[in-house]
Order: sequence, then structure tokens, then C-alpha cells
Amino acid sequence: MRYAVWNNKGGVGKSFLSFVLATEIAHERGVPVVLIDMCPQANLSEIVLGGNGIGSERLDKLISERKTIGGYFDSRINSPHARTGSETEFLLDARLVNENLPRVVYIVAGDPSLELQAQVINQISSQSLPVESWRNVHSWVADLVDECIKKLGPTTMVFVDCNPSFSAYTELSMIAAESLIVPCSSDGSSARAIDNVGSLLYGVGKGADYGAANFPARAQQFMMKLPEIHSVVLNRSTRYNKKASKAFGAMFDEIKSRVAKLQQSSPDSFVKGGPYYEDVPDSHSVAIVCSHQGLPLYALKPGKYEVHDTEPQVNAEPLQRYRTAVATFISSI
Repeated sequence: MRYAVWNNKGGVGKSFLSFVLATEIAHERGVPVVLIDMCPQANLSEIVLGGNGIGSERLDKLISERKTIGGYFDSRINSPHARTGSETEFLLDARLVNENLPRVVYIVAGDPSLELQAQVINQISSQSLPVESWRNVHSWVADLVDECIKKLGPTTMVFVDCNPSFSAYTELSMIAAESLIVPCSSDGSSARAIDNVGSLLYGVGKGADYGAANFPARAQQFMMKLPEIHSVVLNRSTRYNKKASKAFGAMFDEIKSRVAKLQQSSPDSFVKGGPYYEDVPDSHSVAIVCSHQGLPLYALKPGKYEVHDTEPQVNAEPLQRYRTAVATFISSI
């Protein structure tokens, strides 16, 4: 399966959730997992490449060598309408640079040049000739994913970590995915973001006002399937008596209400039997330590860890609580 992790809102924990899902699945199931970092900030890449500090240095090296998603896009700008045959050259075996990871985790690293390349993507895809220009360009990430699966085998799972902005590179990410994971935080912005997902990705509500000019209409024109919403995740929720606190629970109810309205308007935009609602608690110091050291969740143990000039404490109870919630979520994937 190919999953995109996206919400039209920043700060909801998409990158760390992508890291945790990929490394836990690779560890538990032993299947290859490919992470594609489609965010110009490339936070996911820094974690995978070793954590804060050393991960940043390794990412800078990959960027300079153009062994990133930006480098891949460079090659496709020169060959916009056909695969180059070099797609998997941008795929990195993550364990070769971070021995903390499982053996079957791979990454196509992020790149800040995505922002500049988005303008070029728009220009090329809007060309009238060849007539398939929009389709060809919007297939770039799907082409990359196809070639990675051919190399690693049919059991390969893919997670695309997306930028909140619905820019050109996010459109390409949506075309590459079969299913969509929508992380949310407990605030009104996340509730409104559900409406934005419906509008931008499925043409519901305000999105319908733009007719054939909007993204979903163009995708339909070229018979390109959009991802179906698999799950809506209340991420980083505060818990009380093993449930989300009243305040968090009330906001999650509002998010569910928005999702229900979207499903009523566009039922084919959801996976069969879905969406799955997942309640993932606040990871406290877990995310800080894992991100700083490039350490998977399964390898984390209670205790103190050095993070810059501090020593955050990872306690057993919240760690187990977080692991249990993640395991429950993974069982639906």
C-alpha cells in the first residue's frame, strides 16, 4: 500500500508519525518500507538520517550531491514526459547511515528546492502540447514509487510525508498515494482543515466553485485516481483515565463531525469501512528523544537521554501508552 500523510495544517506531527509508522512496520513485519519526504523543510529526513545535528549534516551532503527528491525532480524537469531509468538512484538504504533503524527502511530525502521546483512543475504541466502534459508531470512521484517497488518487491509499503501547503509537489504526492492518513491536533484549525481537505483534494464545497480548473477535476479528466481517506488521527492528545481529556475529546468530536459531512458529500473518497479514527496520545519526551537521536520507538527505553544541554526523562508509563496507541493504529494499516 501507498500512504500519504497529509493535512492542510502544519504542526500536527505528520513527520514524526511517518517515522514511527515506517520503522515500527518494518521492525514488526520485516517488509521493505519506503519513506518519501515531500516537505521542503525535510524534518523527516533529518530524523531518519540520524537525528538532530548529524542528520542535518548528512542531509546537507545529500542535497549537495542532488541525491534527494529535488535531485529526482531535476532529472524529470529534463525529461518531463518519460521515466529516466535512474529513479531508484535517489533511494537510500537508511540503515547504511543510521544503524539504529531496521534493515528494510529506505528514504528519498527531502529538499528545500521543492519550493522553487513547484513553479517549474506548474509551467510544464500547463503546456498545451503534448496533450498529456498535466498527466505526465503529475505522475513523477508515482513513477518514482513504482520503480522503488519494482526494486524492493511487491510487499513494499510506502509513506509519503507531505507539506501542509497544497502546492504542486503536494498534488504529485496525492497522485502517488492510494490511501490518505490525516493527522489532526485538538484545535479549531484542524477542524477547518478537514473542510480544506475536502475542497482541495476532492472538490467538495468551495472546491466545486472552480469547475474544471481545480485539481480533482483535472485528475478526473486524465483518469488519475485520488487517494481514499484511510484514517483520521487525533495526534498528541492529552489523556485522562485512558481516554482523551474532555477538552480534547470535544474537539475530536467536532473533527469527526466535519469528516462525516465530507463522507456524506463524497463517499467514494473514503476506504471501504473507513475512516478509522485513531487516538494517539501526546508523546511527551518520546518524540524529542527519538527525533534527536534518530531512534525508533521500539528501541526506546525508559531513562534519561542527552538532548543538547538537557537530559529529558522518558518514563515507562507514557512510553507504553504511546506504544499501545501506535500498535493499535498500525493494526489497521
